[in-house]
Amino acid sequence: MKKRKEQKELSSVMTRRMLVVGGGQALLGALLVGRLYQLQIAQTDNYQRLSDRNQFDRRLVQAPRGRLLDARGRLLAGNSEIFELRMLPARIPDLRAWLNRVRKIVRLRPAEIDAILKQIDDQPDFLEVTVRSNLTQRELSRLAVLSPVLEGASFRKSFRRIYPQGWMTAHITGYVSPANKRDVKANPELRYLPASRIGRSGLERTFETNLRGAAGVERIEMNAKGKPVRVLRDKQATAGDDVRLSVDVGAQSYAAERLRRGKSEIVPLQNPNVQRALLDNSELRAHVTTGDDLVLQDEKGRLVPPESGAATVMDIHTGEIKLMVSVPGYDPNLFSNRLSVRDWRRLNQHPRTPLLNRATSGLYAPGSTFKMVVLAAALEAGVVSQNTRYDCSGEFEFGNSTFHCWNDNGHGNVDSIQALERSCDVYFYQIALKTGINRIHDMARRLGLGLPTEVGFANEKTGIIPDRNWKMESRGTVWTPGETVVAGIGQGFVLTTPLQLAVMTARIANRKYAVSPRLEAVSGPADRPEFPLLNVAPEIIDVLHRGMRAVTAGPLGTARKYDIDEEGMAGKTGTVQVKRITKEQREKGIIDNIDRPWKERDHALFVAFAPYKRPKYALSLVVEHGGSGSSMAAPIARDILSYVLAEDKKGTI
Repeated sequence: MKKRKEQKELSSVMTRRMLVVGGGQALLGALLVGRLYQLQIAQTDNYQRLSDRNQFDRRLVQAPRGRLLDARGRLLAGNSEIFELRMLPARIPDLRAWLNRVRKIVRLRPAEIDAILKQIDDQPDFLEVTVRSNLTQRELSRLAVLSPVLEGASFRKSFRRIYPQGWMTAHITGYVSPANKRDVKANPELRYLPASRIGRSGLERTFETNLRGAAGVERIEMNAKGKPVRVLRDKQATAGDDVRLSVDVGAQSYAAERLRRGKSEIVPLQNPNVQRALLDNSELRAHVTTGDDLVLQDEKGRLVPPESGAATVMDIHTGEIKLMVSVPGYDPNLFSNRLSVRDWRRLNQHPRTPLLNRATSGLYAPGSTFKMVVLAAALEAGVVSQNTRYDCSGEFEFGNSTFHCWNDNGHGNVDSIQALERSCDVYFYQIALKTGINRIHDMARRLGLGLPTEVGFANEKTGIIPDRNWKMESRGTVWTPGETVVAGIGQGFVLTTPLQLAVMTARIANRKYAVSPRLEAVSGPADRPEFPLLNVAPEIIDVLHRGMRAVTAGPLGTARKYDIDEEGMAGKTGTVQVKRITKEQREKGIIDNIDRPWKERDHALFVAFAPYKRPKYALSLVVEHGGSGSSMAAPIARDILSYVLAEDKKGTI
């Protein structure tokens, strides 16, 4: 009995223990199943990503930069596909030895190796560095064969910024260059895009945000040795926006070559006399070594560099700039990769500053082209009418000073139209005094002088249109009447840019609206800009039109030899002294411009609009140290406007 009882108790204990063990096993199994569910199903995406991080290398893909196109869709700035050799410093134990090994395959100068090593020191070693861009097929093939022993090397297809028009449109397009520390700080994404290029000047800088585009994303599957196996694209790169400009390449090319030639003869670079001159003439040599192959022979038979200056033509109704030339220029393609120290030194030490955009950043006294402003201010103030006459004997006595007219013999008794026609300085000395500098300042501002045009260039200059307040604030002294006399012929403190002179001429030609310039093409009627009213009386504008027409068509007009035959143009010459002529020099006889050192010669200017009866285009032209506005600037301007009008008739501009 007792034994049976013990067996029963033992059986009960065993059952309880089995239930506990079984329950534990069931609980453990449930936990295990739950964990497996969590790992394999609930968190599968999370762990897949963690696995991918070990298996895949993520990288950004450079987006093609948007293009700059001319009015007819011709390329001004674009991209060409290239192959690059890059390195990953984290996988290379001896960087210099690695680079020296590569140097045996591709061309790498010691200075370039030093620059690469400095770049590596300035950034984390897990970031790729571009070793060489624009690999040739031969270099690419040799590097591909040796890639198994070049640990950390990779080859990528990238884009190189190209400028097919070269120097001819360089000041419009500007240039790009590799991102620097400041760029990376402003946009950290650039750190992972070693091929990125940033707009530094011109429209490349202005439209940087539009042109850059959006980077894509790739995953590179790696094997156990860290070698790429395949590429998976997660996000396609989005190309930057194209920008169509109002500039016409044909007109730009013609104007640039016409301005550079001036009135001299072209001499082939291969001419033995040119080759000898290059050995002795450092200024001529500086032009040729920077890629300018144009050599001229002046009227004295001397070999000289091409002319320097700026020309602008704009539509007086839309403000579209059809051409904007600044010479000398430079090759913007040089900046797309690392610019060599030699090229940078040549550009900066060039005697005629090719990097300067003379059209928007060159400051020049407007000279007699400013006389329309003075006359308009005088007419508005009521101090003269179009029939008011003054006698010009060749000089004007005021106080203790004598102010000379350009014509030593004087112009006799002239009215306002004749004063513009013959560019009589004495007439404008007197009406400027009667009008006052503040009224002249106000009229100049309405005509677009002394104000930024906001055409899209970061380094655009505003110029100086002085008044009494400006003199006190900038110089700490009061304005004097003698300074008003000098300002009456556009000299003294008065400074403008060639683009501002084009705007002034366009507003006079338009008659009604204060036209502003633009470099983006008008895409259609909806995009046609609206301008504020000019707020100058029509009868005043009419006097300016007739006076400017007399300059080119009048019997004594200063540009009467250079009118446009069929449709006619209205213009104004300007000759600006850059070195004061003393009384002693005047008594001895002024040395002709052609016989003075180049930097001491007068600037030659011309502004015009055409056709005269139905104006459409306005032009401004400055030939630096060109001598006379009549003999140098006027014929160049006539030829440029004739070309533009002819192309306009064909419908090709």
